[in-house]
Amino acid sequence: MSHDWNDPDRRGGADDSTRERLPTFGDGALPPDAESELVRLRDLFQSVSPPEVEEGAWSATLTRIHADIRTVKPHRRSPRPVWAFVGLAAAAAVVAVLLARSWWVQTPSPSPTPEEPFPVATAEDVDILSIDARDVAALVVGEPPVSGELIFASMDDVRVLKCECCPKSGNRAKLERGEVPMLVTIVARVDE
Repeated sequence: MSHDWNDPDRRGGADDSTRERLPTFGDGALPPDAESELVRLRDLFQSVSPPEVEEGAWSATLTRIHADIRTVKPHRRSPRPVWAFVGLAAAAAVVAVLLARSWWVQTPSPSPTPEEPFPVATAEDVDILSIDARDVAALVVGEPPVSGELIFASMDDVRVLKCECCPKSGNRAKLERGEVPMLVTIVARVDE
């Protein structure tokens, strides 16, 4: 008697409607007829038991096992300990060669001739026109364009001699008074 467990007719009602109800089982909610279905499945499993094997079949199997155990040849020793010994010996030889290198006689190498240092620019050779204030500390040679405190012109230092109108916008610049004097004009529009 052969059992085809993949045949839905032989399984006893495994159809698409059963498959559609299964996801609700994983959500924690049992379908209304689930308890009766579980009882039916339990009774089905308990009613079908595997056939009992005869005592003679068990005795024959046990006799064959004992016979095979007696005929098994003893295992040969594993070659792993031999390879481990060979590997350790090779590692020891490499370490011995590396340590012995320091005792080997070495021929002295000829001393190199002293070379003159490369000529370097001095502070007088370098003129720095502009530099970011954060980079002044990184200067190797030369002086920053402005060192120390920067003093701006005051109103007493500025005198306007002549001021003409801008040819594009027609605006005239004027001198704004304040802590630092500035010439200010209105910006000409680009679209004009």
